[in-house]
Formats: sequence, structure tokens, C-alpha cells
Amino acid sequence: MKNTLIIAGILGILVALAAQLFAINDDAYHFGNIWFAGVLGGAIGVWGGNAVDKSNGMGAGLTALSLLMGFAGVGSLYIALALLQGTSLVGLYLQSKGKGESV
Repeated sequence: MKNTLIIAGILGILVALAAQLFAINDDAYHFGNIWFAGVLGGAIGVWGGNAVDKSNGMGAGLTALSLLMGFAGVGSLYIALALLQGTSLVGLYLQSKGKGESV
């Protein structure tokens, strides 16, 4: 799960940068020209992937924040990465439920 979250975070950074460099992101399509929110979401996703080892709750919280920031930054381009992060969030929830922890 950690590797999936880290890969999704790195891809989030790359997708946000590519969308800005190739002029896919424009004010007309999203909340504004805030592609850097997608980059920040990807960076938070990498941080959340590394935080999973220490605490499932912290990793899940950072991953959820990464999902929100990614959609705010690059919108529909973030869907594939959101699927990776969403399945990892479900896995974290089920794993912590099996251990009796709270997420």
C-alpha cells in the first residue's frame, strides 16, 4: 500500500506539471489556474505514503487531503491517481479495522 500511495503521489506531481506545461489546464476548465495545488496534492500524497508506516490514521488523513487538493488543482486529470489513492484508503480502513485501531 505504501508503494501504491508513493507512486500515485509522484504521478500526481507529474500530471499537474504536464497539464500546465502543455496548456491543458486553463481557467475555463477548473477552479482557476491553480495547477500548483495538484503538485502540492501529489507531494502530500508522497508524504502520506511514507506516513503509513508510522500511523494508519495519519497516512489516511494525508491521502484524503491529497485527493481533495489534486481534484482542486487539475480536476478530471486526477481521476486515475484518485483511484489508486482511493483503493489504498479503503485498504487502510479495512486493515485498521482488523487490528482494532481507529482511522
